[in-house]
Formats: sequence, C-alpha cells, structure tokens
Amino acid sequence: MSKDQAKEKNKLRLLWKERRKNISLNFYDKYEKNFIKNFKKAVGSFRNKIIAGYNPINHEANCLNLLNFASNEGSKIALPYTNKNKILEFREWYFNEPLTKDKYGILSPSSKKIVIPDVIIIPLLCFDLNGTRLGMGLGIYDRSLPFYELSDKYGLAFSGQETKNLIKEEHDFLIDGVITEKNFLSFERKKN
Repeated sequence: MSKDQAKEKNKLRLLWKERRKNISLNFYDKYEKNFIKNFKKAVGSFRNKIIAGYNPINHEANCLNLLNFASNEGSKIALPYTNKNKILEFREWYFNEPLTKDKYGILSPSSKKIVIPDVIIIPLLCFDLNGTRLGMGLGIYDRSLPFYELSDKYGLAFSGQETKNLIKEEHDFLIDGVITEKNFLSFERKKN
C-alpha cells in the first residue's frame, strides 16, 4: 500500500468512526426488529447452524440481539477470540454467559471449544457495494477470514454506513453481504 493510500484510509477511519457514532446515538430500538428480519433473509434456516458474531464496541451495530435470536431458533452461537498469532478463533458461547478480556481488551468467551461457523457476522466502519469493508485497521479480520472460506461472511451495519467505492488493497477480504436495518445486501463472491 502506498503512503497516500494509507493516509487516505486513516482519514476515512476517523471520518467513519465519528459518523458511525452519530448514527448509533440516533438509532432507535424499534429498528432491532428490522435487523432481525434482514438477518433471517441472509441466513435462511437457523436449525443446526453455527452463527458467529462479535461483542460490539465503539458504537458498532449490536450483534448480540441477532445471536440471541439465532440461539433461540436452534443455532449454536460463537464469539471471536484473538489468538497469539492475531488470528480469530470462534469459540462456542451461550447467551449471557460471562465473558473475559482477551489480549486486546475485547470481551471473549472463556470456553476453549473452537467451532467453524456457517455464518460469520463482521463489524465494520463502512462498506461499499463491491463487498469491500473498512475496519479498524488492525487487519485481524482480513488475516482471519481466509481460514473460514466455506463460511458465509456478512457485515452488520447501519444503512448510513454505506459509501461509494472504498480503496481495496490486495489483502482486503471481500464480504458476502451486509445486513442493515433497511435491507440485506448480497454481494457476489466466489467460494472455493
């Protein structure tokens, strides 16, 4: 990545952190039902699936309600744990089970049971309609997602986080779609 691209991405991160915060603070609980409706469109049947999400921080869209819904519909649920190689492992979790901080201060399951999710829900700052997402800049999801090639990977965002053509670098991992309070956007991504 060129220095100009790195500068541009860092500027975008600052901008979208503030925008996401403003969107989140003006978000109404009534939209949670819409997130669940669009989550159902993305996943289809929940029976006997493993759904991985995240514990929201810094005004990320709340994934925990979706995980609770999936669990009640017959799915196993999981949350990420960042291992020593800075790769995400998804560990089985039961809703409302206590969480402990990992090396990065992120609340993660204390369970050591690693699962391979059928669906991975991913946080983001913004996204475009090509499946490119802008994350926090640590590269943990971009490094980790190739290990889960058969899993469906959906961003979870407020509709106001959509933007036009993001800078895509070689290491950026494209997602399969985005679930918002307005709709489910599906992108074409070839799986092996």
